[in-house]
Amino acid sequence: MKTRYLFALVAVTLLSVPFGVLAQGVSLSVTPTLFEMSAVPLQAWNSSVKVINNNEQELTVYAEVVNFAPQGETGNGKFLPVFEDFTEGKTLAEWITVPDGPVIIAKEASAQIPVVINVPEDAAPGGHYAAIMIGTRPPAGNSSVKVQTSQVVTSLFFVRIAGDVAENGVVRTFRTTDSFVSEPEVDFEVRFENKGNVHLQPQGEIVITNMWGKERGVVPINHRTHFGNVLPESIRKFEFNWKGEQSITDIGRYKAKLTLGYGTDARKFVTRSTSFWVVPVKAVLITLGSFLLGVWFVSWCIRSYVRRMLSMEGVQTYVSPSQRNLQQAPEKGDVVIKQRASATAPIRSGVDDLKERLSQVHAFIDTAKTILGFILSYKTFFAAAGVLILIAVGIWYYFSSVTTQLRDYEVTIENPDKNITISSEEILYDREDTPEAVTSEHTQEILPEQTYVLTLINSSDVPGAAAKLQRKLESEGYSIAGLESDFGESRDKTVIVFDTLLQEEALELSGILDGALPSAQAVGNPESAMISIYIGNDITDTLEGE
Repeated sequence: MKTRYLFALVAVTLLSVPFGVLAQGVSLSVTPTLFEMSAVPLQAWNSSVKVINNNEQELTVYAEVVNFAPQGETGNGKFLPVFEDFTEGKTLAEWITVPDGPVIIAKEASAQIPVVINVPEDAAPGGHYAAIMIGTRPPAGNSSVKVQTSQVVTSLFFVRIAGDVAENGVVRTFRTTDSFVSEPEVDFEVRFENKGNVHLQPQGEIVITNMWGKERGVVPINHRTHFGNVLPESIRKFEFNWKGEQSITDIGRYKAKLTLGYGTDARKFVTRSTSFWVVPVKAVLITLGSFLLGVWFVSWCIRSYVRRMLSMEGVQTYVSPSQRNLQQAPEKGDVVIKQRASATAPIRSGVDDLKERLSQVHAFIDTAKTILGFILSYKTFFAAAGVLILIAVGIWYYFSSVTTQLRDYEVTIENPDKNITISSEEILYDREDTPEAVTSEHTQEILPEQTYVLTLINSSDVPGAAAKLQRKLESEGYSIAGLESDFGESRDKTVIVFDTLLQEEALELSGILDGALPSAQAVGNPESAMISIYIGNDITDTLEGE
């Protein structure tokens, strides 16, 4: 039976081969993916959508216009077919005209599909939304068994009709998913409701500060993007992840302040605040335990010092119960002699002891042994002084660390398709105003076209160094592909890591960066050669002066 089933399977496979491929995937893309425009009644608008065939075979595509509406809170939408009997020409999809017939696109080529929008006279003011769906279809009436996988791409149309437009929004929720975390990493959730009749694109940022009011992160909202729109009568949820630099000193209560601006006719702003705690329990317990132990030890040493001080001045610091009974209270006429205990008596006694010991030795080695023996004799005093110095240094380090204005961090913007992670260097670069180009010896020369990828990584102790270096190199004619931060890394020297094919380019950069050390590495792919500059502390002062 097994042999019979195997033979049947092989026969079916062989019989299916002459009729063609069973399934064939296609790759299709469209640009632009979003049209945003303003219009008035009776206006006509003409444009086109570019469809790109990335396949090695010819494709036939068809265009269809549908209405578009929000679905859920993640930014996804749903496509609604046109029902002219019910909508009576009131929807955007009914105003858009595209070719009815097929559009043939040659292999590895593109085609333009014309789009015409005719706004009717009675078009309602506010936002109107539609989409052009462009997809492949199996050839009708083909007798072969060849099957073609259908794929659909869309281009969205957001049209704003002038008139009585209401722009009104509100932040429904601004919170962190966790109010107590053990490390500086937290997720934010922002829910923005559009209560008007036109789409809104809220833009702003979340500023995160520690308990001392020092900035520890900025989360940009809808920067460099046009896909954060909120359609009328809908709520959209924005999700972000913030990850800060690990530091035992930056613990405690953090505050996050949200500021959003929206509207075209009249800019409006909304603000909300929330807070969360960053407490690394294990590290805090160890630090707190060490601190309390140090305080107890110093307190014990102080008490010991006071007892010794009093005893040196003839004051009895401890009296047993039997001795207390033998003591007589002074009677009338007795002369009471009072001694004043000096706080410096133990120190003066120790100094005199050290002088006496040193006066008895003359050789250097004997002097060193004498000093060591003196320290051991007064080990409690020196141990207390050492602990006090450590506590003072710890307090100084804590306040200098928590009051540092900037720290490295990174932000992840969560999207349905793909999350986007940006470094603090990129955010700092975007927040600063672009300075005018600086004229230098390098800018006077015409640089050849940059054929490699140039990345800057901040490995110094100064946040924002990579952003400043990008501005410097851009003024020299370079193009920067990305900015990154090395969490917890600190380099003293700047290093230029380059593919072996880019030796001359690396030496040119080394000259600009005051002789930074070039370091060659084997070329992985000649078509994607790259240079990475790891910024050290040696050039941060120069960058500050730019």
